[in-house]
Amino acid sequence: MNNPRILVLSAAGKTGLPTAIQLLGDGFPVTAFVRQEDKRSELLKSRGADIIAGSVTDMADMRRAMEGARRAYFCAPLEEGYLTAGAVFTAAAAEQGLESLVVMSQWLSHPSHPTVHTRECWLTDRMLALLPGTGVTTINVGFFADNDMAQLPFAAQFGILPLPYGTGLNAPPSNEDIARVIAAVLARPEGHSGQTYRPTGSTLLSPPDIAAIVGKVLGRSVRYVDAPAWMVARVLKGAGYSEYAITQILQYAREYQQGAFAMNAPTDVVRKITGREPENYETIVRRYAAKTADAKPSLGAAWRLITRMAGTMLSPAPNTIRHLHSGDFSAQTHITFSADSSEWRQIHDFPASTTRASLVQTG
Repeated sequence: MNNPRILVLSAAGKTGLPTAIQLLGDGFPVTAFVRQEDKRSELLKSRGADIIAGSVTDMADMRRAMEGARRAYFCAPLEEGYLTAGAVFTAAAAEQGLESLVVMSQWLSHPSHPTVHTRECWLTDRMLALLPGTGVTTINVGFFADNDMAQLPFAAQFGILPLPYGTGLNAPPSNEDIARVIAAVLARPEGHSGQTYRPTGSTLLSPPDIAAIVGKVLGRSVRYVDAPAWMVARVLKGAGYSEYAITQILQYAREYQQGAFAMNAPTDVVRKITGREPENYETIVRRYAAKTADAKPSLGAAWRLITRMAGTMLSPAPNTIRHLHSGDFSAQTHITFSADSSEWRQIHDFPASTTRASLVQTG
């Protein structure tokens, strides 16, 4: 019996690419949906994937990508139009009659969150769950380890790890472990329909713990420095992030500081679904350090970072307020962070006795 065709959205992305590669290696025909063709799509094509380049908000592109697919992975980028992408995908999936679907959601997903993206994620989850005859599995990921790795050059050159985490705790999962869970469910969907899984890393870590592990990998002392929001916003802008994405990331950093990602972490999802233990944080850092050009001390790298940071700090600050869309609410009191929401806590099965103090580093 031939394996069913699987459509992978954001197939050049952080979880889409390793998911597609694993499915191809397991013998599944894969349609890889990408925004544009580049080296990553060429890699997938060389492995046997069929490439569809297009927009996740274009119905014609989505129908073309959906042709012949029986299963799919829905993952849309952190950009404006998420809800539209969800509606377009839902309509195309209903026409196609998908048998199984894995959805990349958010651990923070909540209808009253300050960020537009998280509110639209909550709505999209509910749309997709209504697909007739489709078994839907939700991947409820928290804060990825990948988010820490852009600061490896600063750690290598100056011995500091500037991140906006406050005293929050996290069990950061690797892109690869998340992809292994997704691919395992898509390959063998029986028993997963209607389930929600949260892959995490192996250990709950404080920001100083993260800095210490980074220092161990880099072979030098590294100290965590709590980066203020205004600095983070400018750095992200300098790295090419849109104002929309920056707005969402700044709010997620506040959730991190309040302990939202520490709740119910770590989990045993990676082991239960894939049969393998999740990668530890040191293993993840070593992989990134090996392919990061400035992850070794050098005068040239240090000078490049200094000049780049000077230009970044002198540039105009991004306008983030306009992307919160607080006017969507009839009253400002309706807006709430997930960590502060009794509804969100109840959905995620937190004991009533759970306090914010227990979810952050103390002492």
